[in-house]
Amino acid sequence: MNEQIDIIIAKKLSGEATAEEMRELEAWLAADARHKAEYEQIMKLWQSDALFSTQSFDTAAAWQKVAGKTITTATPERQKTVKFPLWGKYLVAAAAILLAGIFIIKPFSQTAMVEIAATNDNIDIVLPDSSHITLRRGSKITYPEVFAGHQRNVSLDGEAYFQVARDESKPFVIDAGAASVKVLGTSFDVVCDETTASVKVTSGKVQMTSAKNKQAYVILTKGEQGDLKADKLTEAPITDSNFLFWKDKVLEYDSQPFSKIIEDLSVVYNASISIDLSMVPQVTEQQITISFNNQSLEEALDELCLVAHCQWQQKGNQYVIMAK
Repeated sequence: MNEQIDIIIAKKLSGEATAEEMRELEAWLAADARHKAEYEQIMKLWQSDALFSTQSFDTAAAWQKVAGKTITTATPERQKTVKFPLWGKYLVAAAAILLAGIFIIKPFSQTAMVEIAATNDNIDIVLPDSSHITLRRGSKITYPEVFAGHQRNVSLDGEAYFQVARDESKPFVIDAGAASVKVLGTSFDVVCDETTASVKVTSGKVQMTSAKNKQAYVILTKGEQGDLKADKLTEAPITDSNFLFWKDKVLEYDSQPFSKIIEDLSVVYNASISIDLSMVPQVTEQQITISFNNQSLEEALDELCLVAHCQWQQKGNQYVIMAK
């Protein structure tokens, strides 16, 4: 077994493994029946009452093995009951595995995690490395209070815009559900859940990798987007110039069909907007050049109808575009 899998197993035993680490462990287990057998042996040891019993668990031998490989510490008395703090549980996991004669593992310190959910509105966040994040309403992000180790790891559920502080010695890695996003320092938008992911890059370079298949990845640069759908990863130029409307409240259209603008307004304002059947195609398909900047929906419709020579009415929760 490799050291990375060793560490993931010990983190799982102590309930601290991330979603990405759990997927990596599952892939390792599925790769070889011998892996599963070794893992089950470790689990039996960990779950056994005898592991922590003063009658059965040789604390001194365990600590001698762990200390000899990883730490400097005084040797506890043989057969002594030890009450471990949370970080000590990792060492017990390591010691139990060492006594089983399976592999050697290094202990690691626990870092407190911060979880932020944007419940009512977008939230601006400054991370410990001075990276900036705008978290979209309805989204959630998790990150450590301190970026320890060789990577800066965060987890995202939903959508966020990242402006990552550059650090070539410590890549910034996002667990984005169905995908993993790795950067050194750049700006980009991520939308993700457990089955799909989309990344749009506004500056720098981003590596987007499928969570299920580590060999499937794309390198994206400014003006490019990567999409993961139905386990298929693709890259293409960004065609939606307004993908950051949720963040900066700016919409810009250059000779776009009237009907397309109505569709977009329905989505970005989360409103029901329909076109009355009396509207003739010459109106609905005319090419419109217009921009909206941090305006209410009603103000946006006023400007659009002024340019397109039509009118709108609100009927209950619906907005209807009609001919004059």
